[in-house]
Amino acid sequence: MSDATKVLGDLYAAFAAQDGDALAALLGDVEWVEARGGPYGGTYRGLSEVAENVFGPIGRDVRNFSAAPDEILAVGSDGAIALGFYRGETDAGPFEIRFAHLVRVTGGRIARFEQLTDTHEWREAVG
Repeated sequence: MSDATKVLGDLYAAFAAQDGDALAALLGDVEWVEARGGPYGGTYRGLSEVAENVFGPIGRDVRNFSAAPDEILAVGSDGAIALGFYRGETDAGPFEIRFAHLVRVTGGRIARFEQLTDTHEWREAVG
């Protein structure tokens, strides 16, 4: 397991546990890119902007949300990609939406996170 794959796996564990201290340690000054066209699309810097524009709105819009990777693979010497599914439920019903998350890790922290997903499915799920 590369350092980047371990760090990315730790991110999913911290998110699932809602462990803010672990998220802060892993994200710090991250450049976080949510897919354009999606309900939370944009580029955010640092955990506070990510929490305000991504984590918070998802928590408001989606019940029983999870982002679970099926596999995490090393990419180059400092990167990793996770392939998996977002799952949850909104007023439109339950959903399962595929994602790919590409990260670059520096010094044991995620320096850059980029989300690739079907933004149309997200818009249908959350309105």
